[in-house]
Amino acid sequence: MNIIGEINCFGFCLRLSELAPYVALLIVIAIALFAARLIIKRPEQKLLTLIGAQLAILSAIAAAFYLMKCSDMLTIHLYLAYAGISLFLIFGVLRFYDRIMIKRLGARPAREMIGWTQEFVDKLTNATVYYYDSAVPKAFAAGRSIFLSLGLLELLNDDEIKAVLAHESWHIRNNSRMPFLKQLALMTFSPQRETDIEDLADYFAAKIAGSDALFSARSKLDKIFN
Repeated sequence: MNIIGEINCFGFCLRLSELAPYVALLIVIAIALFAARLIIKRPEQKLLTLIGAQLAILSAIAAAFYLMKCSDMLTIHLYLAYAGISLFLIFGVLRFYDRIMIKRLGARPAREMIGWTQEFVDKLTNATVYYYDSAVPKAFAAGRSIFLSLGLLELLNDDEIKAVLAHESWHIRNNSRMPFLKQLALMTFSPQRETDIEDLADYFAAKIAGSDALFSARSKLDKIFN
């Protein structure tokens, strides 16, 4: 059976099933939640609304597959293979991404150069702070590690660096949930907007280091990259 034939089969099986209205309801709920997300302002509520929409889509997909009369469908096999590969990449390879980056960047513990950075992060989360040689001002979190470029350390003052560290510490604190969110986004073909996650991290950084320090750090970085 070709792809077009399988799509027709999906429609035929759904029309015959008594559960078809529930699948339709899940799709309507998902659309409504996606629409609500465009109106909601608070970052955490936007993210929760997106997760709700994605769960509704995933439930609709699972229900549709369950209702199929043909078990040996290429569409189902392709989707399961796609889900399996993404699962391996996210929960397997990305789990050790920080170890890969340490070797790739030649990163060294930041306490060797600026001791207080590690002490500051130790109060927020369980992570090791590293610095690496690059003139490009950049910071990112991976696994249980935070990476700061020398360009960033030279550009920002101590208060601004604290804001950056607090921002990346939020990512570390929530890293255990991020793989599940990424997997959910891939399986429902509805990726999260990066700004939603970054807004939550900024909100945490502002509480820890102050909104002035966060705004100042953002302004300096924006002048370089924009």
